Amino acid sequence: MTRDPSLLAECVALQHALSRFSTLAELRAAPEWTDLSARLERVLATVRLHPLIDLEAGTRLIDLEAGTRPPPDPPDPPARPADRVRAAHWNIEHGNWYERLEAALRGHPELAGADVISLNEVDLGMARAGNRDVAGDLAKSLGRFGAWTPLFLESTPGRDEDPERAAGRPNEEGLFGLAVLSRWPFGQVRRVELPSPERVQFDLERMAGRHVALVAEILRPGAPFVLASVHLEVHRTRAYRAAQMQVLLDALAAEPRPILIAGDFNSHTFDRGRPWDALFGAAVLLLSPDGALERRLLHPDRGPAREPLFDLLARAGFAWEPFVDHAATLQLRLGRLGETRALFGPFAAAASRALAWAERRAALRLDWFAGRGWSGGRGFTVPGLDGPGRASDHAPIVAELW
Repeated sequence: MTRDPSLLAECVALQHALSRFSTLAELRAAPEWTDLSARLERVLATVRLHPLIDLEAGTRLIDLEAGTRPPPDPPDPPARPADRVRAAHWNIEHGNWYERLEAALRGHPELAGADVISLNEVDLGMARAGNRDVAGDLAKSLGRFGAWTPLFLESTPGRDEDPERAAGRPNEEGLFGLAVLSRWPFGQVRRVELPSPERVQFDLERMAGRHVALVAEILRPGAPFVLASVHLEVHRTRAYRAAQMQVLLDALAAEPRPILIAGDFNSHTFDRGRPWDALFGAAVLLLSPDGALERRLLHPDRGPAREPLFDLLARAGFAWEPFVDHAATLQLRLGRLGETRALFGPFAAAASRALAWAERRAALRLDWFAGRGWSGGRGFTVPGLDGPGRASDHAPIVAELW
């Protein structure tokens, strides 16, 4: 897909500028922060539409009908009743395993016919994903309309296995975001900014930016609807994730048409970020009976440890129960958690057997659909595509709505 050379040049310059600061506080105290902040804001307000139309969006609405390029010919409709919409959602782990990802979306019997697709962790110009425009390449390959927006500008190759995937290559744009792909054209597309733990993300993960939701009007003939793709934070408390969801719900409150929210809610049921949280979480993983732990992690919408974001969804008239089978969408990998290293330190190797046992028990339901204004639906998790060496660390989920 065509790339914007001015965006690339600005992103590279910002990566170099931000890499000189070790903390967000240091960055914001620097004399050049005023200029850097404005430049970063312009980059992060980008919404890219495919067929490619680059606009500075901010919170403005984007009308594809005013675009200058014709849309692609839509793919043949799937063989299903005309009143049905099939949606897929997938956290694609940046597109690090792009060929496997594309093959699954093109050929897997449960995914290939999806009318709309919500994607989380979608890279633009990150070396770990081959410096691809992942959303643009998928939109072209699948014959879909596409919309993408960044959450963060990255100043490193990434975390965990990302540097190995980058293989010494530098990032290009270095952006990491959300995408929506659709069989039908878009009407209005907008970003909804959410509360974000910016200090943690900059100081620990070397990313500058914030969480947003990507909200797109889907111009389905005779029955348009709204799809919101969102990726909630993972570093803070259940209450923090609920606060993020509340901002999105407020932004959707006046919408009269059917709405589908799709995303990685990071509904792991643990609070993080406070001194005692790591110890409490370790105790739950190591000491809970198998059945109790499974109920907690696969049913985070209920029980004493439930994520309060589900209460907010219910109060706003959204249902998620028809679209969930409560299967796991991510197998926890404790080695990826900073708390594991902090808690066990030099004793981590000695604790590895207990940690491996805890990992095997920690299957999480993180990915969800929630709908309002639909007359019914069903949902399920697609197995066999997630895990080390596969298309992503998350399993995709599918919903049929009518």
